[in-house]
Amino acid sequence: MRRLAGAAGLWLALLASGWAGLQVYILEPAREDETEELVLVERESRRDGTAVLVEPGGLERTIPEKRILARVTPAPGPGEKANRETALAAINALLEAKARAAALERTLQEEVEKWKKVLDAMPGQENGESLAKARAELDEFLGRALPQSHSPTFTYTEEELNQRLGVFAEARSRFPSLQGEIDQRSEPWRLEKAEMDAGKKKLEGRWLNPEDWEREKGARQKAAREAFLAKLEIPEVSSVLVSQGILLAFVAVGLLGAFLGASFLFHGVLEIGRHRAWWKGTGWILAGLALVAVLVRAAGLAMSEPATLETEGPGDAAAVEELFWRHAGEKKPFPRELRIGAADLNAWFGKRLRFSAPKVTEILVVSAESWKLGMQDGCLRLDRTGNLLGRKFVLRHEMTFHRSEQGEDVYRIEATLGKLALPPALVIRSWNQWTGSIAKMTAAIGAAEHLSLERIEKGAAVFSGN
Repeated sequence: MRRLAGAAGLWLALLASGWAGLQVYILEPAREDETEELVLVERESRRDGTAVLVEPGGLERTIPEKRILARVTPAPGPGEKANRETALAAINALLEAKARAAALERTLQEEVEKWKKVLDAMPGQENGESLAKARAELDEFLGRALPQSHSPTFTYTEEELNQRLGVFAEARSRFPSLQGEIDQRSEPWRLEKAEMDAGKKKLEGRWLNPEDWEREKGARQKAAREAFLAKLEIPEVSSVLVSQGILLAFVAVGLLGAFLGASFLFHGVLEIGRHRAWWKGTGWILAGLALVAVLVRAAGLAMSEPATLETEGPGDAAAVEELFWRHAGEKKPFPRELRIGAADLNAWFGKRLRFSAPKVTEILVVSAESWKLGMQDGCLRLDRTGNLLGRKFVLRHEMTFHRSEQGEDVYRIEATLGKLALPPALVIRSWNQWTGSIAKMTAAIGAAEHLSLERIEKGAAVFSGN
């Protein structure tokens, strides 16, 4: 940037000494890694949004007209003359160019000083010189007090508008000779304040009546919400309700029990028929019958359905969808207390729940089909329904909570397959599988990081935001 500023200064010095009547054009960088470009122009023509610049020697350059940041006139060289109007116009053009081409600020300021010396050399030009200096000081003052220019699309608060209008009021008192220019610069801010005082609201650069604003804002939010929810993808969860290994273990235990029961029965019959040991044979037969009865009972309990969970009505999936929109789409913080109904969650599960395809090796598994929650005071029940060879199975977890000062603490977790109670290791394993799936599904809103369970009440769970 220093090399560019030095070269620009040398170029303008050469212009001042021998290139009278020409202008220097400041062009916007063609690429992000470049800086502003200076071009010496003899004449310019425009057509269809492009500018044709003719340099000394007849070389033509065709560029988009929007690349031209400024057109500045170099200070006259020895023996050349300029009138006051030309000098003031050149200084104003250079000051505007400084604001647009930061890399050339030093070079352009040097050219401003040259023009000021030209003004000093003109007899009776005190007013012109003071006006140019006042403009430069005004630019510096507004640059410090208003680091950002007015944006037509940004919505300012009343305090922000008052602060900016206060800056222009101070500028009027400091620079009485530039009242018209200050009024012109403050006009966008004054109009903003006038529209706000009239009770209007701003939406994407347009001022609307409150009724129109609410209607259009609501329509835009609705469209944005629908677009967000249409693109929202909830991760798939495992389709395995009871794994192949656990089922094979159940089958192995059943076969072993059946074999032992048959063996006991056969041994009892053999004792009675061959050895006439009635009491011993009867014992073996009873043991075999008891073992078979236990197996039949366990199988019956596993394939039976538990009592239906109680929920409050059909529920509304839109209530849960709204949580995703507010906290993932609009990035709003969670409230201090958030109540989510069990029926709404069940409706949302029915709409959004997607199970992954089973692996090729997962042949003998209970495939999950649906989830359902039931909530009572201090108690959470979860039913996961699955299917194996056309037979329906229900895996139910029941979590009992104990109320403490820190919130709800888990007191006990139990699980049944149908009505068959499961061992603790299998209970914890299957429960952790479900909580992991919930964490994945709600990762978009960061529920695990920002919500903690406050209490379980009838029909709903209450969370506290942090």
